[in-house]
Amino acid sequence: MSLKIYIDTNVFLNSILNRDNGISNEILSFLESKDVDIILNNISIINIHYFASKDKTLTKNMVKEYINSFLEEYIICSADTKILQTALNSNFDDFEDGVQYFCARDIGADLIITNDKKGFLNSEIDVITSKDFYYEYVNNWVKVL
Repeated sequence: MSLKIYIDTNVFLNSILNRDNGISNEILSFLESKDVDIILNNISIINIHYFASKDKTLTKNMVKEYINSFLEEYIICSADTKILQTALNSNFDDFEDGVQYFCARDIGADLIITNDKKGFLNSEIDVITSKDFYYEYVNNWVKVL
């Protein structure tokens, strides 16, 4: 059984838009090289496409390539009616974070990587920021090589 890691939308956006000095890119590359299921939800795909399309440095084809690679390489879980209702009626302050969390819980994620850890204060799943994950795991792995 492989580890299931749920990646929040903001990590993918940081990767595509180069907003964090390559940390998100390094994390995704690291996880792809391991026996890990990388998970995001269908609404994240829509949001990633929307925000990446607004960026002037990316062409439509570049955005399409990113989205296609996510669809081919990662597990996409669905934010269905049950998840949306659960998130809406939960004690999560931010609806979108609630949707992310309940998707992660529904698919049995072992860890959530996000850049908004405070949005997951009520999480029963371990949550780590992308920077903390990078310095704790990716950067230490690189040092060993």
